[in-house]
Amino acid sequence: MKIVGKAGNCRAFGFDTNLLAQFDFGGQIDNNCFASVSPEQQKKFQVDFVSQFEKVRDQLLKYRWLSAEAILPPRVTTGPCCAPSDFHVFISDAYDLSRSLVPAWQGQRGWMEFPAHRVIVNAAAIAHELVHVLFPNGNRMLAEGLATYLQHKLLPRVPVYPNYGDALEVVVEEFLRATFRDDPSGALWNMDLEGLEGISTPDDLFMRVGTRPFIGGDPAKAEIPDPEQTKFLYAVAGSFVGFLLENPIEDAILTEKNFGTLYLSSPLRPLERDSGASDRWQKAYQGKDRHNKRSYYSFRDLSLLWRTYMHFILFREDKEKPPIPDNYRRNKLVSDLYAKLLQEIAGEGSRQEAAR
Repeated sequence: MKIVGKAGNCRAFGFDTNLLAQFDFGGQIDNNCFASVSPEQQKKFQVDFVSQFEKVRDQLLKYRWLSAEAILPPRVTTGPCCAPSDFHVFISDAYDLSRSLVPAWQGQRGWMEFPAHRVIVNAAAIAHELVHVLFPNGNRMLAEGLATYLQHKLLPRVPVYPNYGDALEVVVEEFLRATFRDDPSGALWNMDLEGLEGISTPDDLFMRVGTRPFIGGDPAKAEIPDPEQTKFLYAVAGSFVGFLLENPIEDAILTEKNFGTLYLSSPLRPLERDSGASDRWQKAYQGKDRHNKRSYYSFRDLSLLWRTYMHFILFREDKEKPPIPDNYRRNKLVSDLYAKLLQEIAGEGSRQEAAR
């Protein structure tokens, strides 16, 4: 039993006896029980858990998405089964993947599973899973996107799934170039991001690209998704969320506050599938444009901005620069942003030349 802090009050998440994290390092072969990792590795994992808990909590508070009085996580105090701890953390060689979001959807918020082999090599995605516990979401793309993004932002040197320390855009690019060798940029523009955004927790992520079969597995078939495809989908979700939060295009509407409004509009409710209403995007992403006129972005608008930015950073150095498809290039959002990005890179080149 490890003390983590006070239950129910984010401000009081110090280290006292009120909030408990129970760590289970049990392993088993046949009828023989043993520890899944060594005592030293157990100690390090617990230290890392507390440290990363603080990083995730502090970042969510910095964004102002959580109240200082938030219940994190809610403790079960009535009913036939009262959990002995707020975080029940299992480390076992029985797990292939880390999990905490699906257990939260099943009504076990705070239940966390980590593969022993990842703990042994210090590659457990602790921060990722803590985001799911502290700030879960009913929209699977947003839930995984924020968890993936914050894991990389807060601990960029920890080599965890899906990017193992690389920029998320690198994972997206490598998959597109390897899978769609004839036209990787066309695949970027033909991603069905609207379909990806419609997936509710606890369903797995999947996406269609053009007329090809589903990436991430066919949802109508009971099959294990290709791990490289799943890694790509998590990177897409993380990159998209990172784009909205980091605002590399310097758009006044892409703010942390607007993202928080959006995220809170699709809360996770146990045993309910609800990825959120489609119009919540334009309700959340409102502001004033560069001409000081009231404006808003729909999900499609934001996906076009992300694709335009990705096309620019992924393919601008190709010897034969692939053009943006005509049906997208004629869109004003796309053409204006691409022209702005080209102008900025040209300005940067001029400044570098003048500095010489």
